Amino acid sequence: MKSRSSRNNVRLLALGLIGMLVTLSVSACAPATPAAPDAVKVVILPYTSYGPFFIAQEEGFFAEENLAVEFVRFDSGTAPMPLLIQGDIDVLGSGPNVSLFNAIAEGSTIKIVADKGYLASQGCTYMALLATPDWIESYDASPVDALTGSKVSIDPTNFEAFMFEKVLADSGLTLADTLPQDIAPPSLSDAVENDAVDVISVGDPWITRLLDTNLVSVWKPYQEIVPDMQFGVVLFGPSLLDERPEVGVRFMKAYLKGVSQYNEGKTERNLEIMAEYTSLDVELLQRACWPPMSEDGTIATGTVDEFQAWALTQGLINQVSPVEAYWDGSFVEQATP
Repeated sequence: MKSRSSRNNVRLLALGLIGMLVTLSVSACAPATPAAPDAVKVVILPYTSYGPFFIAQEEGFFAEENLAVEFVRFDSGTAPMPLLIQGDIDVLGSGPNVSLFNAIAEGSTIKIVADKGYLASQGCTYMALLATPDWIESYDASPVDALTGSKVSIDPTNFEAFMFEKVLADSGLTLADTLPQDIAPPSLSDAVENDAVDVISVGDPWITRLLDTNLVSVWKPYQEIVPDMQFGVVLFGPSLLDERPEVGVRFMKAYLKGVSQYNEGKTERNLEIMAEYTSLDVELLQRACWPPMSEDGTIATGTVDEFQAWALTQGLINQVSPVEAYWDGSFVEQATP
């Protein structure tokens, strides 16, 4: 017969085992501690073409993908290219440009991964050549005389110069027959008033602002020169392409949600978000052109290749990169349901 002490020991052991099982059961049912958000640094500029980034941040689309997105402000889409190459930033919105294709040709790990705006052939005028009414009149009278030696505000190394040269070619001219100078948009009104410029290559909201001065008119909308030109792209660097591709896919899911809402147009909510990030007033944003973006993130590679071919003839790049060298569609493919 067992002693009372033995029975008590057995009872205590049984209670201990039950307690352990209850603890294990509770632990198994307890929600797992959420993983810390993945940090992503994104370069932004205060333009409407960066709208999907702004929307994805403000509407919580990045947070839904467990991303902690930090916006880094720059004045140019090309200046931060070295930071992207080095992995100091993760995402860069830019345009097809010489520095991009030279970096790719040199072996840098950079790829275009999504659309960030194209010049829709039947869309609003987001980029254009502007000129004074007097100059346009002189052009109509004699295109060659008006263009030869004309003072043009344009970056002679980017895709705007590529499109402008198509206009010049109609008169048998090239950029070398003009006087290109890259004037900062805030100084353009003064340049026109002082007769320091004849033709201006610029995008919105500066088109709208300059038209409000009544000093210039739209001479050539760029969407008529190169329909559906791919002027904006999203770039990933090595930090997402190689080191954290799964983070890149989640980023893309959130970005494409931002694109979808952006393409709804000038809704009250979109205007509110855009005004906050661009520091433009709502009235101007309502009048300005918001370029369309591809819902599935794909790009018009044909226009990109045209730009490269032109850049090669100008000696701005050493070789033309094939599509597979600059475009990685896997992220939009994985992000699209």
